[in-house]
Amino acid sequence: MKCYKSKWILTSEGEILKDYAIVVDEGKIIDIIPNSKADFEEKYLKDLGNSVITPGFIDLFTQLQYTEVNDVKPKSLKNKLKRFIQSISKKYTFAGVNPHNYSLKWADILNSYFSMDRNEKIASFKTGVEESIKSGTTCIAQVSREYKYFDIINKIPIKNYLFFEVYADSMDKSKRKFKDIRDKVEDLVFHKGENTHIGIMLNSISGVHKKLWELFSKYCRKHNMLMMTRFAESQDEIEWLKYGFSDIDLLHKFLGFQKITPYTKGLNPVEYLDNLKVLTKKIIVANANYTDEKELSELAQTGVKYVYQPSYSDEICNKKLEFKTVLKYFKSNFGFSTQSFKPDRSFSLLRLANEANKDAELPIDELLKYLTIYPAKILRLDNTTGSIKIGKDADFNVFKLSEGEDFTSLAEKSIPYATYSKGRKLVKDGEVRFTL
Repeated sequence: MKCYKSKWILTSEGEILKDYAIVVDEGKIIDIIPNSKADFEEKYLKDLGNSVITPGFIDLFTQLQYTEVNDVKPKSLKNKLKRFIQSISKKYTFAGVNPHNYSLKWADILNSYFSMDRNEKIASFKTGVEESIKSGTTCIAQVSREYKYFDIINKIPIKNYLFFEVYADSMDKSKRKFKDIRDKVEDLVFHKGENTHIGIMLNSISGVHKKLWELFSKYCRKHNMLMMTRFAESQDEIEWLKYGFSDIDLLHKFLGFQKITPYTKGLNPVEYLDNLKVLTKKIIVANANYTDEKELSELAQTGVKYVYQPSYSDEICNKKLEFKTVLKYFKSNFGFSTQSFKPDRSFSLLRLANEANKDAELPIDELLKYLTIYPAKILRLDNTTGSIKIGKDADFNVFKLSEGEDFTSLAEKSIPYATYSKGRKLVKDGEVRFTL
C-alpha cells in the first residue's frame, strides 16, 4: 500500500481537490483522503509537494508502427530494391498529381513503411509506445492490419484497444476477409491479456466494399464490439462519393487493389453509411474534415463517437475542423489523437489539447476530461480508468509545479514528471522504467 500526497488532484469527476492524497493498493485506488490524514510510515508515503495529479491520458487513435517511418532508410539490398521499385511505381501512378494531394501523401508514407523490415517496424512501434507513455498516455487505441503487433501490445504495461484494420475491393474479397478476420479476432480474444481489448477498424468509406461494411456492422452489433473508421477525411473521398472516381483510385492502384466504386453515387458521407445502418453509438469516426454543419449535426445525432486528429488533419488531409465546431456537435462524445508524421512530432496529448483550446478557452479541468474520462467512456473502459476515483485502477500522472503555480498552470504544461499505470511507476523525470 502506498499514499501519494499532492497539492492538487484533478479527478475528471467534477472535483478539484486541494491538499489531498490518493491511497493505492494492488494497483487500485482504495481511498482519497486529506493530506492531514495521510498518516503512513515513511516508506509507504510519497509527498509530491507542489504538484498536480491527473488521471492518465487516453490517445483515441494511434498507429505507432509509423513512428519512425520517415527516419529509417533501407539497409538490405532487398529492401533498397523494393523501395526503388515502389518509388518508380508511385511516380508513374501519380504522374501529374499535386504533391499536396491526400492520396499521394499516403502513398509516400506506405512506400517508406513497406520498405522497412520486420525488426525495424517492431522497433518503430516500440519507440511510439515509449514516447506515448513518457507523455502521460496510459491507454492507446492502436490501429493496425498486421498481427505481428499483437504479441507486443498484449504485453505493454498500459491499457490498449487494438483495432484490426480491414479493406476489401469486391464482394468475394469481402466474404473471404470477413471470415479470416473473424476467426483471427476470436482466437485473439481468447489469448489476450487483461490490458488488451479488441475492435474492428473499417479503413474508410472508399476503402471498403459495401458487403464488408454490412458483414462487420452486423458482427460487431451481435458481439457488442466497437468499430472504428476514417470518415470524410479527404477531398478525394468526397469526390469519389460524388462521381464514383477520384485520386483515391490511384492510391488503390498503387496498393494493388481493384477499383472500388460506391454502391450509389451522389450521397454525402453520412447518407452513405447511414443507408448501410452502420452509424450507431458503437462506432467511432475519425476526422470528418470534409463535412458541412448540416452533415455534422446529422452525424452527431446518430450517436457515433468522434476522434479529433488536428495534427494529422493539417498534415495529411489539408483541412481540419475547428475545436469549437467539434465541441458544438460532439460535446462529451470525443477524444484526441496525437497521430502525426512529422519528424519532430509530439506525443503529448496535453500539449495538443492546450493548443486546440486557445480559441475555445475551456477551463483546464474541463479540457482534461477530453483526454481522460470521455475517451474512457468511448472505449467502454470508464469502469477501470479515466478518472481518479475509489475502486478504479491507479492510472495517473504527476505534474510538478513551480513556486506560485497552481493547477491552472497545466494549460502551459505538456510532459508529466511521472506516469503510473495500475500503481506501477512507468516513467520518472523522463526516464523509462519498463522494457518492451
